[in-house]
Amino acid sequence: MRIGVLLGGCGLYDGSDIHEVVLVLQALEEAGEKPLLLAPDIPFERVVDHLSGDEVGAESRNVLRESARLARGAIRSLGSCRPQDLEALVIPGGYGPVVNFSTGFARIGQRRGIVPQVAEFIRHFLEAGKPLGLVGLGDVPVRTLLDQELEMTPPPPDARHLAIDRGRRIVHTPGFAAFTRLRDVRAGIEAMIEELLRLMEERSRAAGASDPAREAP
Repeated sequence: MRIGVLLGGCGLYDGSDIHEVVLVLQALEEAGEKPLLLAPDIPFERVVDHLSGDEVGAESRNVLRESARLARGAIRSLGSCRPQDLEALVIPGGYGPVVNFSTGFARIGQRRGIVPQVAEFIRHFLEAGKPLGLVGLGDVPVRTLLDQELEMTPPPPDARHLAIDRGRRIVHTPGFAAFTRLRDVRAGIEAMIEELLRLMEERSRAAGASDPAREAP
């Protein structure tokens, strides 16, 4: 398991988007990868009724337990996993990664930040130059850590068009933030995973070329 998939709950409005997660896992499986599913063991920032779209203030849920629904139980808590053991990380979208991974998000008078254990985990990939694959709103925690503006961009010209930051090895597909058809979201995620694997290979070659122990005598 060399690729982690970071989940933020289960369900579009207060967790990870189920369709985006499934399409990510399918694309990784078809590429021959067996990802490690992860989630922080923290409470939801908010719980939403997915039928009405209203926030349910009386309920409390746990991100790890709810993410286990998507993982069919095969999931590890973020605190039990060393990011050093992974070569890349994928963050599917949905409002869970936006709200549950954040502190003060969309709260008047509160400064926006990232939950410390989530921030520390993602920061490892940024600082080590390990590839990050992002879908839809899964880019918000990363943008927050990079102190970038959170702005809506127009839909790309086609579903396989990607936003790539080669310097940081970050690749993003907009998912349902731009497309409504499942086939388009799938095409974008497949393209993102293909590029993520290329970036992993690129980093591996660069590391090998700079390792004196690999030089011929």
